[in-house]
Amino acid sequence: MFTKSILILFLVLISSFPGFGVQYWPTLVWKKNSPQSLDFDPKSINNMFQFMKKKKFPIHSVVIVKNGYLIGEFYDNNDNEKSLSNIYSVTKSFTSALIGIAIDKGHIKNEKETLGSVFSKNFVIKNDPKLKDIKIQHLLTMTSGLKTRDNHLSNYSGVFALRNSKNWVNYILSLGTEKKPGEYYNYSNGGSHVLAAILTEITESPVAKYAESHLFSHIGIKNYKWAKDPQGINHGYSNLELSARDMAKLGILYLNKGRWGNKQIISSSWVEKSLKTHAYPNRGRFNPFRLYPYNGYGYQWWNSETAWKADLSYRKAWGMGKNAIKQPEYFLALGYEGQYIFILPHLKMVVVFKSRFRKAKDILIPKALVEEFLLN
Repeated sequence: MFTKSILILFLVLISSFPGFGVQYWPTLVWKKNSPQSLDFDPKSINNMFQFMKKKKFPIHSVVIVKNGYLIGEFYDNNDNEKSLSNIYSVTKSFTSALIGIAIDKGHIKNEKETLGSVFSKNFVIKNDPKLKDIKIQHLLTMTSGLKTRDNHLSNYSGVFALRNSKNWVNYILSLGTEKKPGEYYNYSNGGSHVLAAILTEITESPVAKYAESHLFSHIGIKNYKWAKDPQGINHGYSNLELSARDMAKLGILYLNKGRWGNKQIISSSWVEKSLKTHAYPNRGRFNPFRLYPYNGYGYQWWNSETAWKADLSYRKAWGMGKNAIKQPEYFLALGYEGQYIFILPHLKMVVVFKSRFRKAKDILIPKALVEEFLLN
């Protein structure tokens, strides 16, 4: 009995040291720790930061978290740990999380629900039978077939037209479809905004308020801004403003399969489905990773796929690409100009970048940095 008590006491004591893999939950207070105490080489982080400075990349913020502890942080002269800025399409991953929560709570039956059932009174859908069959899942995976033309291939002309319309949701739906839902990947900002409209319609609550009640309050996100359309619907595709640290909290939540502390915020099954490949962008019209075509798309999340083999050609363009190894699986949320949340499960690590890369191909630089310095 005495021996058993000693063993229990020993396990409790060693578990209090972060080096033994204990997860810290930065709900209200962030704690810093040294990389080496968490079994990670600090040179990897230091070398990455030095390389960023040498190349003068327009990266404003970097947050590196392992087991919930801050082990690396970088800010330029314009940013700090409290700075809010537009996370652009990383907003989509937050919208996806809220859809999952709404399903978990029974507000939405499941992702197989159709626009016809959600917007039964919408006159646009009534007049176009093809719209009725679009499922929430199609919107999540960018396979809705909607003719939005609002990605970089059209110079975002559809986004500008959307913003000039009086009713965003009706405008998106009035464009109709160009493909049968589910058969073709085509990146659609409008489709993600329809997800926000679905949340608003079914929960009878603004998306931001729903997020505060069911997501933000649990993981400690207090300061944010979230733009609305003319009907008061928070943008489902972009224009959520957060600090880099608060962006990292969504990554920590997904890294831990939807659990935060002792509470399951999002079901583990939703997290698993969200990060799983449902569509292949290189088989559709839009592929921001055309130089690196093996990325799969989940529920408003990207993934690297387990069998992915590193192609070093694009990294060499920026003076990297020294190590050619098979990359482990990881996941990411990606936004315009290089906003990122990376989830690195094998390292129990989350990495956030806030950037202002003006050229489309350069938004891959944070991805290259993670592969070159943190994964290798």
